[in-house]
Amino acid sequence: MNGVFIMTLKEIAARAGVSTATVSYVLNGSARVSDETRRRVEKIVKETGYRSNILAQSLRKNRTSLIGVVVEDVTVWHAAYVIDGINALAEEKGYHIILSNLRLLSKIETQFEDISKFQDDIDKAVDILLRMRVDGIIYVGMHDRMIKDVLHDIDKPVVYCYCYTVGEGSSVCYSNEKAAYQITKHFLEKGHRYFAVIKGSEQSEPSHMRMRGIEHALKEENIVLEERNVITGNWLYEETRVQVREMLKRSDCPKAFIAMNDEMAVAARDAALEIGLRIPEDISVSGFDNSDIVHYGVPKITTMDRPLQSMGYKAIELLLNKVEDGYNGDVNITLPCKMVEGTSIKVLE
Repeated sequence: MNGVFIMTLKEIAARAGVSTATVSYVLNGSARVSDETRRRVEKIVKETGYRSNILAQSLRKNRTSLIGVVVEDVTVWHAAYVIDGINALAEEKGYHIILSNLRLLSKIETQFEDISKFQDDIDKAVDILLRMRVDGIIYVGMHDRMIKDVLHDIDKPVVYCYCYTVGEGSSVCYSNEKAAYQITKHFLEKGHRYFAVIKGSEQSEPSHMRMRGIEHALKEENIVLEERNVITGNWLYEETRVQVREMLKRSDCPKAFIAMNDEMAVAARDAALEIGLRIPEDISVSGFDNSDIVHYGVPKITTMDRPLQSMGYKAIELLLNKVEDGYNGDVNITLPCKMVEGTSIKVLE
């Protein structure tokens, strides 16, 4: 038979000459059924194109094995890796992901305080997921920052990923401050003592956290970072390139540039190369993020790798602890970053 039939368990059971309970055992993979009976039932199921009613099953079990994932913007490059990590454990555990993309990047860009203007969009996305009876929701930020009062009146477990909250759910982030401290120590171990820092936007939490890590490492060596050696690149290539070119004209220009993301690091590298300076012989540069951009061009830039897939994996792990085990407490996890060493930092004598 090639047609697809809408059949009930009772009808499948009648055709196979078994009870409805036996059909249910076969469909659920129970070991209670003999091989011969299993093959007979599976043959009928295949011939009729029977599909189990997921909604009916969920009502019986009070669980759908569906996880809602609300992403502020999937076009932000880290989002794909976080979602991949979520999917990895979902597959292992037999859960399915329903993805909702808020598309906020083009709407608010870096003005994260403006997210409240789109609260209706967030509420609608969450409402749809709840009506689909998801077992829980993971909220994935497009920028690592504090999230407050974004998800309202949800009677399902919630975990925030690539952002964090206090008292509103569990969260998984990465160690901005420790990672910046680590890469600054790397420069210091190579003999550097005079630094320039290229930071992100003023309203960015990661920018401030990374600056604290840099200053902490320098303070341990009694090194003061001069304000005139701090560039605000706003995470952007061209804005950074222009400012670095101007700094490089100074006779007392620093020889070590710590950039808070890879795009600004590449901008510093290009600015130096444009005026005939060599890297790392004349100027040393580091980035942050381990994005694809640092793997192209010469030299390869030393950077920090964020544990994006691990963050997604850990986020759904925390969520399933709530869904399956009934754990009601909030857990806030910060994962370490890892240095990816290139050839952009010179060892000083």
